[in-house]
Amino acid sequence: MSTATENSIRFSGHTLDKATKAKVTLENYYSNLIAQHIERKQRLAKLEESLKDEGLSEAQKQEKRQQHAQKETEFLRLKRSRLGVEDFEPLKVIGRGAFGEVRLVQKKDTGHVYAMKILRKADMLEKEQVAHVRAER
Repeated sequence: MSTATENSIRFSGHTLDKATKAKVTLENYYSNLIAQHIERKQRLAKLEESLKDEGLSEAQKQEKRQQHAQKETEFLRLKRSRLGVEDFEPLKVIGRGAFGEVRLVQKKDTGHVYAMKILRKADMLEKEQVAHVRAER
């Protein structure tokens, strides 16, 4: 009869690194999810507290709650949407580097101005700088 130690499976360093990264990613995802849920509860409690102090009718309170729920839903939807280059209007190139450039851009829907770094992936892979660039994020 064989024991667990005799049948133990050995994993390569690469596999262990991948497993560690997956574990960290999942832990971060769920801890952020819990933190966001707590923040939503706190915002709702703050709203309820302010409704108590204002002395509004029940219909007005319900209307405020509905508006709050709508704003929360809108905010969550915005968080899920992914941004891309097409969501921004380029204004000016403000810098160039080994792997790409930094541009001054304006978000099309809000008009806010940001700096956007655009990197050429092929150059990074060729010079084996992917980890360095990821750390820079």
